[in-house]
Amino acid sequence: MKEKIKRNISSYCNYNKTFTMYDQLRQPNGLRKLLQIFQRTDIPIEKQKVLEGGFGTGTYIDHIRHYVKEIYGVEGSDEGFEQALQKIGNATNVYLQLGNILSLPFSNDSFHVYMVNQVLHHLDTEPGYPNLNVFLRESIRVLKPGGVLTINTSSKEQMNPHFGVYWNYKYIEKAVRAMQARFIPIDELISRMEKLQFADIKTTIPSGKIFQEQYYNYPYIALKPNFLKGDSVYCFLSQDEIEEANARIRAGLEDRSIYKEMKRAAERAAEIGEAVIISARKPS
Repeated sequence: MKEKIKRNISSYCNYNKTFTMYDQLRQPNGLRKLLQIFQRTDIPIEKQKVLEGGFGTGTYIDHIRHYVKEIYGVEGSDEGFEQALQKIGNATNVYLQLGNILSLPFSNDSFHVYMVNQVLHHLDTEPGYPNLNVFLRESIRVLKPGGVLTINTSSKEQMNPHFGVYWNYKYIEKAVRAMQARFIPIDELISRMEKLQFADIKTTIPSGKIFQEQYYNYPYIALKPNFLKGDSVYCFLSQDEIEEANARIRAGLEDRSIYKEMKRAAERAAEIGEAVIISARKPS
């Protein structure tokens, strides 16, 4: 029998592979800050109807479902969808489906909150970010008047391979530069939101870390195949380029310069954080 091909909507990475190791490497950064933003709305959080676009393996949904009335999710990969279903188990207030956040299957004015977490860089391959505009229009459409959009993303400064917050990025600069190009500058994102009449736009740097603790303490992790499977930045590299990066990491381990780079990145992360949350309100 022919094996079923799993769907995948990301513009550059096969997340049906990445999601097999994702939860072993990543954690839901910014949860506390997101809940605080939800609580600033006019509707008590326990009465809110929330949507997550591109929910991945469902880690954010699995946490936030305990605080809200209902939470819906749309995901573009079969693997993520299947893992999320396993996480939520028999939760009665969670409603997940496969789909595309550029064409949401919901009526106008449906949600009190719409959140996306580390998703925007998967939408566009063109430098003008045309799909971002589609996403923002869909966002304001499905939000109720006064509803809140939260976008958890990263700045180009945070992702800089030499002065940013991720120590392994120094050793895979080609991939990081390609990834950086997928991230719209924060100021430009805010400008586009303003043009669509989003109000009360705020920028917040959440505390906490994106990766599991072993990433920050155990540099040998970057040589492990499962680490590469769990971070989409490696999708930009060929196998030969990965081997070259591994050679650079081994050299850094041998002369111990890699520990200096890890210290630098940790200090930079303490200054500017590992992510950015932009929140905005649909006019009432």
